[in-house]
Amino acid sequence: MGPSHAACGAAAWVAVTADYTLELADLSVPIGFGVLPVGDAGVVTGALICAGAALLPDIDHPSGTVARSLPPFSGWLSRIVARLAGGHRRGTHSVIGLLVFTLLAWLSQNAALPMGDGLRWLAHSSGDGTAPAVIEALPGQVWPLAAVLSVLLIAFAVKVLAFLPDRVSHANWLVALGLGVVVATNPPEHPWWFVIAIALGCAVHMLGDMVTTQGIHLLWPLRPRLPVPTTFYRGKSFVRFPVLGKAGSGMELAVLTPISLYAAVGLVCALAAWGGVTLG
Repeated sequence: MGPSHAACGAAAWVAVTADYTLELADLSVPIGFGVLPVGDAGVVTGALICAGAALLPDIDHPSGTVARSLPPFSGWLSRIVARLAGGHRRGTHSVIGLLVFTLLAWLSQNAALPMGDGLRWLAHSSGDGTAPAVIEALPGQVWPLAAVLSVLLIAFAVKVLAFLPDRVSHANWLVALGLGVVVATNPPEHPWWFVIAIALGCAVHMLGDMVTTQGIHLLWPLRPRLPVPTTFYRGKSFVRFPVLGKAGSGMELAVLTPISLYAAVGLVCALAAWGGVTLG
């Protein structure tokens, strides 16, 4: 269900942030609710991060596609997370996992280093009051943790969506770094965009797994009985509402195809608006 998770993450971001109207003949079709204003570039770059975040919970699966996204680093990370999370669809797919991922995003967004500001201050205080052009061109602050996490999330999406064949999987590093630079130079305008994108993507993943027959250990590591019929349990701890049946079923495909199409249309609208092109 990996590609579906990524598409749903992108679609969720488009729905929350986009505010476009697609004119089709005499019909006006709204694209997105625009409740989180991030700008045209932010719709595109934020969708990359949210799509990757929608794959983040599967880092608990060492033999899964996500674990092979940035070899060998992603494989090492996956084995560590799997041990800490108690296996697949447990810790990283729980309420605690969602809170941990959101906290990690918050810490990453707030862990800034005053690289350009610091170097300019040193240059101004120790010389003639000017700084070399290369120092003046540096950004005032950098966010190294957010940058690393962004590259990792983009690599997840690149791998799962099969942008590159497995035989050149190490090229994922180049693609992820390149797209990471695009995100860094064109970040969404909302100050909390990174935290929201991570939380939204992870929540979309959890919801997607919960509506399949496998379910998720929602309250990991606890095993309380929830006030729902036993049909909605698997193994007394995995919560499920299997309206889509097994992962990869025809029902799932029927639901996710229009969602993927919606994400694609929303991103095309955002790219067009970003480039100054009017669709109609």
